[in-house]
Amino acid sequence: MTWQAVARKDFRDAIRSKWLWGLSLLFVGVFALPPILLFYLEMGTAPQQGQSGTTDAFVDLMKQGTSILIPLIAVVVGYTSITQERESGSLKLLLSLPHSREDVVFGKVLGRSGVLVLPIALGFAVALLVLLFTSLSLKLANFLIFAGLTALLGLVFVGLAVGISAAATTGRRAMVAAVGLFIWFVVLWNSFANQVVNALNKYVGISTATQYQATLFIKLLNPTQAYKTLVDSFLMESALRSRVFMFGIFRRQQVAEVFGDSLPVYLSDPFVAVYLLAWLFVPVAIGLWVFDDADL
Repeated sequence: MTWQAVARKDFRDAIRSKWLWGLSLLFVGVFALPPILLFYLEMGTAPQQGQSGTTDAFVDLMKQGTSILIPLIAVVVGYTSITQERESGSLKLLLSLPHSREDVVFGKVLGRSGVLVLPIALGFAVALLVLLFTSLSLKLANFLIFAGLTALLGLVFVGLAVGISAAATTGRRAMVAAVGLFIWFVVLWNSFANQVVNALNKYVGISTATQYQATLFIKLLNPTQAYKTLVDSFLMESALRSRVFMFGIFRRQQVAEVFGDSLPVYLSDPFVAVYLLAWLFVPVAIGLWVFDDADL
């Protein structure tokens, strides 16, 4: 038996425990509710000339919420993936079938990813179906890119949570670490970025342009920030504008003037995508490294 078998078992267990069905209902509600409300409000009214928008409005409305909700649910889905079996003793049985520890970790990542990504896909499919009956003009490519990036964000946090679960010795430690990282990314990271750059400026002395570049680089290392700016990049059709919008409204004009017409390559979309993907692979690798040496 291999990591594929571990993934299949993990996915079947999620179906039996109603996780898959519960998440499906949740995401259908979250993604379909805004277009359903729009459709309901438009019933019986004739669209006025110049009043019709596009489905990019739906994407812009949802991106802030998904940047919080998806990581939170992914953490909940993944943080008990290995510690629960470790504490119950079933992990030793699983490893005797035989599975390697690599099979267990990679299988858990794949299985828990399926538990999260399939409901996300269902939610977007229902939302798209409802949007077709509204006055919004469909921008299918942008909608699909948003759906793909949202699924990728979910995969990243599943990988992070499973990596934590592999490294932790107890479920409580895994929960504290996973929730702590979620709060760090969602609430504290931007403040950390600003404090680091302020310290550099105070003790080393750096130019205004370097301050903005360093602040932006640190912010982009946050997977939730990377996700949002990639979404903004295709909505605005400009990577530069999307990066400028990562600063407060009162600083944007000055930031735009400093950057001019181009971005440093390490702040471009391809590099931001690499930063985002790194959070999928690096925590899993670290978790596996610790798990390989653990005494079960």
